Amino acid sequence: MITIFALLILPPIATVFAIWSSSARANQRVTLLAGIAHLLASLHSLVSQQNPFPSGWWWLAVDPLGGFFLTILSHTFVLVVLYSPSFLQRTQGAEYDHSKRLFYPALNFYLLANTLVLVVQQFAMLWVVLELTTFSLVPLIFFYRTKESLEAVWKYLFLVSLGLVFLFVGVLFLGISARGVSDYTAFIVARMTEAAPQLNPLWLKASFIFVLVGLSAKIGLAPMHPGDVDATSNAPAPVAALMAGSLRSTAVLVLLRFYEVVVRTDIQPFAQKLLIFAGLLSLAVSAIYIWRNRNYKRLLAYSSVEHLGIIALGVGIGGVALLGALLHLLFNSFGKAALFFMAGNIHRSYGSREIGAITDLLPRLPWSAFVWGLAFLYIVGTPPFGIFFSELFVLRGMIHAADWLSLSLFLALLMVIFIGMSRAVLRMLHAPSVNSAPAVVDRERLNLSHALGFYAVAASVPLAIFQPPALFDSLHAILAAFGVKL
Repeated sequence: MITIFALLILPPIATVFAIWSSSARANQRVTLLAGIAHLLASLHSLVSQQNPFPSGWWWLAVDPLGGFFLTILSHTFVLVVLYSPSFLQRTQGAEYDHSKRLFYPALNFYLLANTLVLVVQQFAMLWVVLELTTFSLVPLIFFYRTKESLEAVWKYLFLVSLGLVFLFVGVLFLGISARGVSDYTAFIVARMTEAAPQLNPLWLKASFIFVLVGLSAKIGLAPMHPGDVDATSNAPAPVAALMAGSLRSTAVLVLLRFYEVVVRTDIQPFAQKLLIFAGLLSLAVSAIYIWRNRNYKRLLAYSSVEHLGIIALGVGIGGVALLGALLHLLFNSFGKAALFFMAGNIHRSYGSREIGAITDLLPRLPWSAFVWGLAFLYIVGTPPFGIFFSELFVLRGMIHAADWLSLSLFLALLMVIFIGMSRAVLRMLHAPSVNSAPAVVDRERLNLSHALGFYAVAASVPLAIFQPPALFDSLHAILAAFGVKL
């Protein structure tokens, strides 16, 4: 019951408190308390692999897959809450007062909405609670109340809502595929998984197509990515970190719930081809726009499109590549938190998101520049950081599957992306000021945001190298649910 309280009762209590209280400090402390309790409950579910909900609550459960994604959600959430006070303190102006007032209530509601997605075990209800995650983000994306942020909000709402229409059709087709099959009542994930071999393959195939297209807008896969990219690039740094580190992971879990049914049927090869195509297309689109991009927050947003493409590719390849995809979800959340935190520091100092406007970054913001460069090396897969190992698992999966075309395209696109990101990041780090006068008066001091960035890029190293049983036993249980044995 303590786990249930931390997961489902404490977030709404924190939401109501943040609405009632006018003290930003009190709101931050309550939100942090809710986040830490949520993280501890998630870690307990991950390690113990025990469902905290009573067996009669068939519509709510935490399986190994849910426990893993809950950990990603709550870990990213705690990092964002720790970073937020400095962000709010430095955002001065009467025009931001209302946004600041809504910040912590919306943050807590976001935690509740995403938790519901991760614990709900009924396909129709998944569609409903997934929409709640969209609404929870609106006041957060619109924080700056500019024309650009308003446009980003409406574009995000339109494309995600359009995607949810496709998802709804996919859910209907899933129900049609189960017509005449006994004991599939209420669309429960476990029951549908058991009945999968009896489902109508034609309707199940149509269902997966609509589900993949619909969720692409939420995940950030091409070609449904523009709304997500605009929202991420126009949102404040902590909100962008939350979206890149946890929101997309939540949407991936919904896709995996449907895929868990598909892998037990004869249409699995068809679904794998769709996922591989979506992954490679996302990599290609991100490679093009990273080279053309002149905005460093959009650069990070397209980097997220790249990494979600790698995850979709790993899921589609299967085998050890699926393990790589799961690890990539975890490690990507670490790296994006560090990158967006530093992007927030840079934006506050320079007042611009344009790469060309960033000069003398190293002497002006030495700590932020150092973490920014370190996080760049992390996100492009440099050893010994975790993303290097997760991409290595995906590569091994392609080799085992003898998918040489995907392997060749994957390596070529990664090289193009690496060069494109290097060009932008190195220019920001080393471009000199055009003015002859010194650009620096007071050197930046080490603060909490830098410590969080250091932690985020360093935490993946022991996880990837030592592969602790507390994490990898749960990952192997997830792989077993998808019919993968390593």
